[in-house]
Amino acid sequence: MKKSILLLSIIYFVSSQLIKAQKDELAAKLQNPLANIIALPVQHNFGVGSPVYEGTVYSMSLQPIIANEHKHFNLIHRGVFAVSHLPATAESESITGVSDLNYSFFLSPKKTGKLAWGVGPSIDMPTASNDLLGTGKWGAGAAVVMVYQTPKWTFDMVVRQTFSFGGDANRDDVHNFVCQALTAYGIGNGWVVNTFPTITANWNADKGQKWTVPLGGGFNKLVFVGGKVPVNIGAQYYHNVVRPDNAPKGEFRIVTTIVLRK
Repeated sequence: MKKSILLLSIIYFVSSQLIKAQKDELAAKLQNPLANIIALPVQHNFGVGSPVYEGTVYSMSLQPIIANEHKHFNLIHRGVFAVSHLPATAESESITGVSDLNYSFFLSPKKTGKLAWGVGPSIDMPTASNDLLGTGKWGAGAAVVMVYQTPKWTFDMVVRQTFSFGGDANRDDVHNFVCQALTAYGIGNGWVVNTFPTITANWNADKGQKWTVPLGGGFNKLVFVGGKVPVNIGAQYYHNVVRPDNAPKGEFRIVTTIVLRK
């Protein structure tokens, strides 16, 4: 009897350690923008402290990732599309609608050194349902991603620069820069502490109004819904240390990533 209990205890301990190791491996993989996965991140952003709007600025951003493996390289497709809500102002009513769509893909060679990288085009599409939710312009440019990863640490950066080339002639031209810089540390059992600010620049804006630079961070936790479907849940807060006059002072962010293929 004692031998049976001991054996079951050993089996339970080994299996639990294997599950933890699988969680940590997948949690680290989800921090890598070049990982060979299919996933749907859903990001809820709550902008607070806006000097323009009477309330919280909200957007739900869908950011699908589809990676395809080829003989010598991986091809990673990434999209960004949001449903947004702008509260009322002193001069206008609240607005709810869809934003512009951005699509990028990266060609990433399989054989690299410690620093993995990918490069490809980035396209902006004027799909917004209201002028305040988009630019009204078609845009195109380049996107670059770089990743350095150890078993515990991940450092990566996704950068894109786009220029408008068509669309509504009555709207201003677009010359935008976006940089998402990640630093993440896996603390075990699917938990990750990270900072992932989205730094933006509008090169056509007036002096002192070009940059938005957030500072902050949070955590992620990988769970298995129904014991099978991996879902990564995270929460962060960022304070905009540099911002245009009409931008919110900070942002709460809740992210849920559903892993469809790992």
